[in-house]
Amino acid sequence: MPRSLLLRLALAATLPMLAGAAVLPVRAAIAQPGPIELFFETPYLAKLPNGTQLSYDYAHTTARKDLGDSFDEKMQLTLTPAADDASKQMAKVDIRRGNADQGAGPFPALSNPLTLVLMEREAKEITDLSKGSPFYIRNRLRTALGEATVEPASFDYDGKSVAGWKMSMVPFAQDPHKQQLAEIINRRYEFLFSDAVPGGLYAIRVVTPPADGGANLIETKLTLIDGAASSPAK
Repeated sequence: MPRSLLLRLALAATLPMLAGAAVLPVRAAIAQPGPIELFFETPYLAKLPNGTQLSYDYAHTTARKDLGDSFDEKMQLTLTPAADDASKQMAKVDIRRGNADQGAGPFPALSNPLTLVLMEREAKEITDLSKGSPFYIRNRLRTALGEATVEPASFDYDGKSVAGWKMSMVPFAQDPHKQQLAEIINRRYEFLFSDAVPGGLYAIRVVTPPADGGANLIETKLTLIDGAASSPAK
């Protein structure tokens, strides 16, 4: 799929240190991907059969009520045949918070759409907190994704250490509207990807530290907890 189309999909659907992540020395034998390739263009889901279900824990924690509610969710990504062409795959996302269910998609089964679900939420939350323009916030996040840092990393998954990539960014650190964004300018994003985990995306962590360096004002974590591929759907 062309890059421009993938970027449009990201906008339409519309982040530092994860516990256990460690930077590894660069190995010449492994080509380091750029952030756009890692986030949008790597077809992680294309390797999985129809019927595959990937389960993620999502935890959102705030330090104060004026920053919104804290909550936990379960997110499940399911691969199914496309309704109009059974030879193609689609991915749908089911989200459960307590007894409430909602969903996202369907998305083409290429890159992992959980990244887009999270970034859509980020754009909305930052817009609500800053009272800024949603178009400006989305454009700044999109630009930051293309400028993010990518480093080799290792982390524990399913009882073993796996090699992958850590993608990091601080989208608003140099933003000219610092006064309006307030402490959001310090918000940090980290993504962990690896071909060794089903669906490619292992975890995302987003933290908003206060200006005084104390405990995080807001913290969001998305972590893969069950990625066993099921039998192909019939």
